[in-house]
Amino acid sequence: MNRTSLGALGLLLVLLLANTFAFIDRQVISLLVDPIRSTIGATDIEMGLLQGLAFALLFVVFGLPAGRMVDTHNRKIILVGGIIIWSAATVTCGLVGSFAGLFVARIFVGVGEATLAPAAYSMIADRFDKKALGRALAVYQSGIYLGSGIAFIGGGELYRRAVESGSIGIPLTHDLNAWQQVFVAVGLPGFIIVVLIALLKDPPRKSKAEPPSMREVFGFIRRHMSAYGWLTLGMAAFGSLGYGLNAWAPAAAERTFGLSPALVGRGLGVAVLAGSLTGIIMGGLLADWLSSRRGGHMRLVLLMVAGCLVAPVAFFSATAPSPGVALAAATILFLLAAMPFSAGVAALQAITPSEMRGQISALYYATALVMAIIIGPALPPLVAAVFLEGEQSIGMALAWSMAGLGLIGVVCLGFALRGYIIASDEARDLGSGLQPGLQGA
Repeated sequence: MNRTSLGALGLLLVLLLANTFAFIDRQVISLLVDPIRSTIGATDIEMGLLQGLAFALLFVVFGLPAGRMVDTHNRKIILVGGIIIWSAATVTCGLVGSFAGLFVARIFVGVGEATLAPAAYSMIADRFDKKALGRALAVYQSGIYLGSGIAFIGGGELYRRAVESGSIGIPLTHDLNAWQQVFVAVGLPGFIIVVLIALLKDPPRKSKAEPPSMREVFGFIRRHMSAYGWLTLGMAAFGSLGYGLNAWAPAAAERTFGLSPALVGRGLGVAVLAGSLTGIIMGGLLADWLSSRRGGHMRLVLLMVAGCLVAPVAFFSATAPSPGVALAAATILFLLAAMPFSAGVAALQAITPSEMRGQISALYYATALVMAIIIGPALPPLVAAVFLEGEQSIGMALAWSMAGLGLIGVVCLGFALRGYIIASDEARDLGSGLQPGLQGA
């Protein structure tokens, strides 16, 4: 392996680590829903707002300028600032004891994490060629599920230790509730990631042209609206079912089978690591293989097939007779929900010119991801409250939500196919800035 490829892989691994810790900080709250509710007196709907709306409120506002800065400034400096903000905000979640305090802290977790994806996507696309892009993005995106799995397993273990011994050994935290100590413990390692990011070298950009204005970016999107519009809506639906699953699977298991957070965390952590990591890597590999043989639009076809399988697996999981059977079905659900996070992101990057990737990635996050973050955690408790039997029926409400969102995703990607083929052909004709190999430095 040559020096150039080692540099590219080193960049990818550091970005993977950053993404992993971002999702630990984002996801650990879902394991702590019931302990937090008992302390601050929140409802399931309010907990859904903490997991989704609070995080997304300023994610949009800061995501768009962050995307512009990614296209015009040093990307590692942008990342360092973002990681400091979200890590400090996660620690703050453990220092407050009210719904309002948690809501504000979660807002700033979103502000910091708004910098990560545009910068990481842009850096990865500038270091890997078109044939390897899906695999590289799959590795980076696997941080979502490494982080979620670690949040479930590690968060559950930290919570157990805090409950049993009163402290997890971090100075000045022994007077905090167990769930508060968990937030402090998972937020602090982010400051180590800051040092690793600072040691990176921002890779050279493939395009030497001046970054386009927002008017030019919107003009490009309007020209390919049938591709970008429907792709964004489809990914929003798939993202929503994934975020809903991560947000409410722990509470569903705890309430259905009477299990403790630590036990649920271990089981779901294994399911996330086994199912989601398999799904995201499989999605990237299959997307690359199918697109190289049948065309880039096959990335969308792959996701449509996965979306069709969500409903039967979700209802089987919700009606499983034992925790073991439910966990096995949940593992398959995590696999299916993970595939869009590699194949879908690769589909977006493949039709986007190099000089626009930061801004278009930020726009994508400001729409698809923010919709997913808001809708995913909020929908199951709403379905439970309006159509089912309230908080104890959260498992079945989650199944209905995932089934509907999967169907919506399939329909939207079906509408996107023709426009995507046109955009893909144009990107191939223009070269789209995707290099033939790994770049140096």
